[in-house]
Amino acid sequence: MFGGGRDVSGALTRSRTLLLLVLLPLQCLVPANAITGCTVVDLMPAFWQALAGNDPAAQMRTSVIDPHPDLYNDKYVRLPTTADWETKLSRERTYDEAHRQEITAAEQYLAANVPGYMQEFRRTFPAYRCDYTFYIAPSFGNMDGSAATVKGQHRIIFAPDVIPRYHKLDELKVLIDHETFHIYHHQATGVFGADEEAIPTIETALWTEGLATFVSWRMNPGVSLDIALLQPGIPEGARAHMSAIATELLGQLEERNESTYARYFEGGKQPEGYPPRAGYYVGVLIAQDLSKRYTLRQLARLKGSVLHEAIVAKLQQLGGSTRDATAVPKAP
Repeated sequence: MFGGGRDVSGALTRSRTLLLLVLLPLQCLVPANAITGCTVVDLMPAFWQALAGNDPAAQMRTSVIDPHPDLYNDKYVRLPTTADWETKLSRERTYDEAHRQEITAAEQYLAANVPGYMQEFRRTFPAYRCDYTFYIAPSFGNMDGSAATVKGQHRIIFAPDVIPRYHKLDELKVLIDHETFHIYHHQATGVFGADEEAIPTIETALWTEGLATFVSWRMNPGVSLDIALLQPGIPEGARAHMSAIATELLGQLEERNESTYARYFEGGKQPEGYPPRAGYYVGVLIAQDLSKRYTLRQLARLKGSVLHEAIVAKLQQLGGSTRDATAVPKAP
């Protein structure tokens, strides 16, 4: 599973035009020759209805969670059980009810714009297949957005209950493009992007997250690198430690090391002075170098020895050169 968005702790929304669970085939919303087979599932109306019930914890399970095991499971959106579930939902409910207006705005933005964004993405990557389920659904504080493969099927979730905590709506397309690219990257390579592996190799994580960040930056001219990285301050924080970061990543490339992965690709407290998710920035530097030789479409299909050698060479360069390690990427 890959997400350019955050794994967090948080809570959700409802469209005024939708009363219950809504399934919207995208081919009904855009030309059939542009996108076929993709379905948007909006669980927010059912979420709000359950939250207002006499037994929200039980009703949420019955009407939102249990009918969608492809979304709510231990490998994707993980939720606690029994008393822990009631405690979590109660905590999230406090946030949700206090921020219902912002949550609803996020849901309505997604419902209105996702079809067009999928069509626009296909103009950049014509081989992209929107043949999966796109959930607009509560993550109960787990994540803002994430792409995954679940039992062989691609899935995307965007969670209106978490999005207002981290994103302005006019910047949300960057996150949508990032997660959509994870799906396409897996379609194109079968190796990178929205894989089923909980912990990928460090090399896979570097290229998957770095290229998704770079592509979403390129697809949204004018946004800053901080916005494309989905978190401010990563470049500035990483540059002072780049030699050590690159050296450690180089030594762990083929490993599925949970602690190393968490250090460079997840949030939370990191070694003194290191910013969270510095691996995203290193991946962007690798992608930017390769973009001098390849188009975005070619980069999306790149794999094997050519890519591996380029990643190794860049990490060696970053590990040994103060000048290169502190270089500022050029805006797309």
